Amino acid sequence: MPTHDHLRTAMNDMARATEPLAPEAVLNAGRRVRRHRRMVGAAVTAAAVVLVTAGIAVLAPRNEDDLPPSGTGDAVQTLQNSLSGLADGDYTFTRTGAGWVADIRRATVHLPDSVLIEHSDTFRVLRTGSGFYMRYLIFGSPEQHEQYRTYFQQHVTGAQGEAAMTAFDQLNGSNWVRADEKKLTAAAADESLSHLDTMATLPTTGQPDATGAGTLIAAVTTAQRAGDVITGTLDATRQDPALGPLLSDPAYLYGVGAKAMPFRATLDDQGRLTEFVVTMPEQRMASQPADPVEPEPPLIIRISDYGRTAVEPAPVQVAGELSADIYETLANDND
Repeated sequence: MPTHDHLRTAMNDMARATEPLAPEAVLNAGRRVRRHRRMVGAAVTAAAVVLVTAGIAVLAPRNEDDLPPSGTGDAVQTLQNSLSGLADGDYTFTRTGAGWVADIRRATVHLPDSVLIEHSDTFRVLRTGSGFYMRYLIFGSPEQHEQYRTYFQQHVTGAQGEAAMTAFDQLNGSNWVRADEKKLTAAAADESLSHLDTMATLPTTGQPDATGAGTLIAAVTTAQRAGDVITGTLDATRQDPALGPLLSDPAYLYGVGAKAMPFRATLDDQGRLTEFVVTMPEQRMASQPADPVEPEPPLIIRISDYGRTAVEPAPVQVAGELSADIYETLANDND
């Protein structure tokens, strides 16, 4: 695969030599803001800001040792106890309302044997046994993928051209390919823009909660219980310190709503968490006009199949293994 410098030059040449991308493609690419950069600016709408910030509040597994205590009373203790099922590392979950930043269509966790995270039809990661696999559409959309593939096919020859075609065929959104989990995680955390930035941190036996519910429960400040339902508020400014840089400036983004975001938790008959819903605040950024802002959908985490989640097998068909050079390209596939 060409080096990133070579790729950047080719991408610039292609931009000058081809028709502009469709407005929808440009807008979708532009919305993929790097998670740990500040998400402020007069050009950003309040609705987009709420969506982004709500999503990134739950991107990392909970670190039990680092989280500060929160809330008091039996209801808060019951909430904390409800996470015990996640600690066993055998469950299935979904996460919606977080938008493109952190939505997870389906995830199955059966530690230590396997973890499958499905972000979309064209973006999945799988750790099973000693193998790690990904299914990924490089450059984000079929149209952009095909434009770049055609350009490389026409303008990059020899060994570099062959390597590029292999990578495009491997990362077409439908093929599974073997990958290096450490290199892929590093590419997702790179400073550059990438569609890979949305990749969830996979759980381990040491940090088995991949849902983000534990991080949110650690921020609970008030709670009341009625049967199997617990309601109250959480303080978005009291997140896991490891997530602090990702939240940017929640007091500015949410106003007073950042410190009292309503939630509803539902427990099963064994006291385990089955659903956690966070209602988006109505407050807006200080720089936004007084015009009405359309409410964002709630952030919803649903958990099921405690102790019954099956081990995910390795893919039957695998389109080879990613070359070492492709990880740099993956770190920059939205530049």
